[in-house]
Amino acid sequence: MIENSLLDKLLIEADLSEPAAQLLTELRVLEVTDSTNNWVMNCLRQGGEEFIACIANQQTAGRGRNGKVWQSPSNANIYMSLGTVFDVSRLSQMGGLSLACGVMVARLLHSMGVSAQLKWPNDILVDDKKLAGILVETRIKAKQVLVVVGIGLNVKMPAHKAPKIDQPWIDLQTLLAANEINLNRNIIAAQLLNTLITGLLQYQKNGFDSFADDWKKFDMLRGRSVIIKTHEDEFDAEVLGVNAAFALRVKVNNKETIFHAADIKLKLNPAC
Repeated sequence: MIENSLLDKLLIEADLSEPAAQLLTELRVLEVTDSTNNWVMNCLRQGGEEFIACIANQQTAGRGRNGKVWQSPSNANIYMSLGTVFDVSRLSQMGGLSLACGVMVARLLHSMGVSAQLKWPNDILVDDKKLAGILVETRIKAKQVLVVVGIGLNVKMPAHKAPKIDQPWIDLQTLLAANEINLNRNIIAAQLLNTLITGLLQYQKNGFDSFADDWKKFDMLRGRSVIIKTHEDEFDAEVLGVNAAFALRVKVNNKETIFHAADIKLKLNPAC
């Protein structure tokens, strides 16, 4: 069951694990902001120390991949960004970070009893309906890579917002309606921070290796038919998986082809 709750910094901090509480140098809870990713990136650019988090009750310019609008109504969901810093020598690892963060969140959701799956490169779905999205943004500064991980998680989406969402969606309120455990946005936000901080430390140490097995377990696209849209064309394909560079492997007309996230839009084929 999801309880109605106002976001409260002190309540979130009270539920942080000891490692997260020690490592989180700043937690800002805002009533309204344009984008939590923007807020955290600006802090990192100004020399903020890792880890920095921002959680907003509402975003006026929330965005997903390719600049797509992320519906961010007030008092409904979780809009959160966490910032950290990688050494520039780790730049080649950044391609897998979005996938790894998806694994981190999927693991947490499974611990709540939610059968989350991952849709390359950055969506979290349940029964082919979108529950959450992840947006990882990076900037180079001197010998550092500034990294911001943004998460939008549908907790209790208002019904009147449904017509503005251009794909099937679901929220935690629906998924956990019969669950006897009481949750609210403050508890969920703290659990996300615990999970992400621990996971990012793992990623800094071991790269994608710590997440590869669970990615394969949660990957919902492998073996499925999808519709791929490029700048020039639209066509059906069968997903084969992800290669070592985290690009999507697909079969088109019995020939394997590789696509990178920035080059395509992808959706499940409703005919299959």
